[in-house]
Amino acid sequence: MSPEKEFLSLEETADLLGVNYQLIYKLVRSGELPSARVGKVYRVIRRDLDAYLEKSKSAVGGGTCAACGTTYGSKESLTQACKECGAAMCFDCWTRRRLRYCKEHQEAGKKK
Repeated sequence: MSPEKEFLSLEETADLLGVNYQLIYKLVRSGELPSARVGKVYRVIRRDLDAYLEKSKSAVGGGTCAACGTTYGSKESLTQACKECGAAMCFDCWTRRRLRYCKEHQEAGKKK
């Protein structure tokens, strides 16, 4: 397979990434990995694959919720922030527990 090839089959994409074909198929069908369907065949454009990989790379790393202390494997789970200091907070604390401040600033938040 040529490294300059612009359009990749799902099999080539899986081989390139060293993963199973079914994983690539699932990502394409869910829309997570953009692709073009030509007849009955899917093709992944290399720049879309590169963009998907960059997005995946930035999501890795995770962190800890400043309100409840739960550790997450992905930064995408920590989408909210303390109104006082900007510390990362999890979706659960923000929506279900309705917290807007980290542990350190929760008392200050109650006074406001």
